[in-house]
Amino acid sequence: MIGSGIAGLTFATKVNSTAEIRILTKKRKADSNTNYAQGGIASVFGDGDSIEQHIVDTMKAGVGLCHADAVEIMVTSGPELVQELFTMGCRFSVDAHDAFLLGREGGHSQRRIVHAKDYTGYEIERVLLERAKQKGIIISENEIALDLIVRNNECCGVYYFDADTHTIDVLLADITVLATGGAGQAYLHTTNPPIATGDGIAMAFRAGARIANMEFVQFHPTAVYTIQLDGRAFLISEAMRGEGGVLKTTDGEPFMSKYSDADNLAPRDIVARACVAEMKRTGEKHVLLDVSHLPADFLRNRFPTIYDTCLRWGIDITREPIPVVPAAHYTCGGVQVNTWAQSSLKRLYALGECACTGVHGANRLASNSLLEALVFAARAAKNVEHIEPLTHPEDVPIKETANKCPDHKLMIKEIMSEYVGVIRTVQGLQTARGKIRRLYDTLADGIHFMNAESLNMTQIALMIIESALRRKESRGLHYMEDLPQKDPNCASDTVIDRKAILT
Repeated sequence: MIGSGIAGLTFATKVNSTAEIRILTKKRKADSNTNYAQGGIASVFGDGDSIEQHIVDTMKAGVGLCHADAVEIMVTSGPELVQELFTMGCRFSVDAHDAFLLGREGGHSQRRIVHAKDYTGYEIERVLLERAKQKGIIISENEIALDLIVRNNECCGVYYFDADTHTIDVLLADITVLATGGAGQAYLHTTNPPIATGDGIAMAFRAGARIANMEFVQFHPTAVYTIQLDGRAFLISEAMRGEGGVLKTTDGEPFMSKYSDADNLAPRDIVARACVAEMKRTGEKHVLLDVSHLPADFLRNRFPTIYDTCLRWGIDITREPIPVVPAAHYTCGGVQVNTWAQSSLKRLYALGECACTGVHGANRLASNSLLEALVFAARAAKNVEHIEPLTHPEDVPIKETANKCPDHKLMIKEIMSEYVGVIRTVQGLQTARGKIRRLYDTLADGIHFMNAESLNMTQIALMIIESALRRKESRGLHYMEDLPQKDPNCASDTVIDRKAILT
């Protein structure tokens, strides 16, 4: 296992107990996008809700690119797995009868967001880490995965750098599972932690696996303009708009009704573009999210993390609006997998944000991310029980380390934010491709722990740009100013591989 978020931990704790499992994680065990997920898990529990409605909402948000079979599996499997987390001790918000207090977020037709106030991801991570400890699963921290080991289109392990011993080591395995999260750090403004550099996707790409739908980068509409925590923009949960929050210009005018009949509960792609459009129109660097009209006690109880954090930075959300901007939040594309999380390389699985299962299509519906990670990790755990042991190669040479290791991360962030953001143009994408390709050409062959993230981010950027150039339309999260219409002939996944980008 590479990665220790909800996907990796769910898989590890559900695999048959006779399997020997080792999890490599780049930083602290809980330093993942899961840990920062405020909103919750979308799942059908409420009166008046149904599996069919959740499927319809998901497919509508995905703008024609969702895989119907994967969506049905995710939505139908969700309630049982969410209930299992609750039984394990996950402290979801409930009423006096232990019924879930369900929230509502953009794009959902019903209240179906199971949450633990506004720290749901942290709570899930806590429970799963405890379960992993009980099962004796080894979690090795400060391990930087460098490259996959592939023989005859079959993955048999990973090269990794041990930051404690300062050595590059080999780990051979019958099954290799990527659960490395997304790639938000490719942008200047992101809600992702510093470790979200697209490592798993880039490693799979270099190994020859198929990658899908990288052009669909979800920008969360409401990251606080003035708050940066450990290299990430502080996120304001979409649940705030679900509870009555209103987006306004800096002079106090609500604007979402101009962009969607759903007003402030429109899907994220629409809301993010609306925020950018209003910022361009007014010349301001942010817009406002106002919840000050809601009862103060309700806000402090429902959103304690947001309330406390904003207050520490001088913003009292019970009295004043919050300055917000869109920030890179979620990678909808990734390693292309089937409904059992198997990639195009034998014995290589991908889970969570680094995978492309097809459930999100062109735009992820709010709070479907934790659900997807949970469901397909459980399915992968069941699937690997039928895999035959691997005859491991007897001699796996340690790769040569690179002699030079330029760090391009800041330049990549600047280029991607300028040309490959919420609103794009063909010329801008072509300019970005040229700039990123020149950076890539300065990187040496071989691997070096000092440039691993820079190499990964460079290749992630190239994947996003190439995929965006191939999609000659606007759809979901991919909006082209010079191709603003949706093209029915483009209603299919954008699939790329190493040969398509680097040759």
